[in-house]
Amino acid sequence: MTCDEFADHLDDLLAGDGVGRAVTAMGRHADSCSVCRDEWQRGELIRRALSGAAATDEPGAADVCGARERLRTALDQAGHPPIRFGAVTTPVGSVFIGRTEQGVCDVTFGQSSEREYRTTLLQRAPEVWRDEVGLAPVAEQIAAYFAGTLTRFTVPLDLRRVTPFTARVLREIRKIGFGRLTSYGALAARLGSPGASRAVGGALGRNPVPIIVPCHRVLAQGGRLGGFTGGLATKRILLAVEGHQFPEPTPT
Repeated sequence: MTCDEFADHLDDLLAGDGVGRAVTAMGRHADSCSVCRDEWQRGELIRRALSGAAATDEPGAADVCGARERLRTALDQAGHPPIRFGAVTTPVGSVFIGRTEQGVCDVTFGQSSEREYRTTLLQRAPEVWRDEVGLAPVAEQIAAYFAGTLTRFTVPLDLRRVTPFTARVLREIRKIGFGRLTSYGALAARLGSPGASRAVGGALGRNPVPIIVPCHRVLAQGGRLGGFTGGLATKRILLAVEGHQFPEPTPT
């Protein structure tokens, strides 16, 4: 069994679908792979919790489904909701997208593989599933943005994991229209804290949903590019989509 096959079977197992003899093969694979072993142990804890919560004299499908739903609700209230993910190919490479039932919670550039992205999500969520169908509306909007046919994202967001200050900054950024630019200082002034340019920059660096929350539209003093979570090459491409050209620096 390969790591990708293991991940597929684990998704099925956590979703409550029987995988028969594949469970034995999954256990053997987990014994020989440290990354998958961590995921296997995490899955074991979830399955045991489900089993204990569903225990009755004559447990049936309804009991298990009810217990599973109660566990998911408890995890969600504790700030660890299940995450479903997908990916879209763009001019800046593969962009991975994660979403909860509440909305998009993650947009990631530069991830080398689906397996690594899934492993990253598992550090913050007890259940992670690939769901290309469920993520299709988000992927379609991102593709339309790069094609120049969409200038405003309408997908719901889940920003529960950011600090209140970062949330304020991100809400203000969403007001910056397509093709418009501002600076860290101007953004800080709009927030009522004109001396907080550095803090604003830090909040932008923690933006979990770039592109959708357009932090690339914020520049440094003097019209310089400043920083960007996905790297300056990506920021240049995003700005070019919106009609702004920032040439690569000339080597010295």
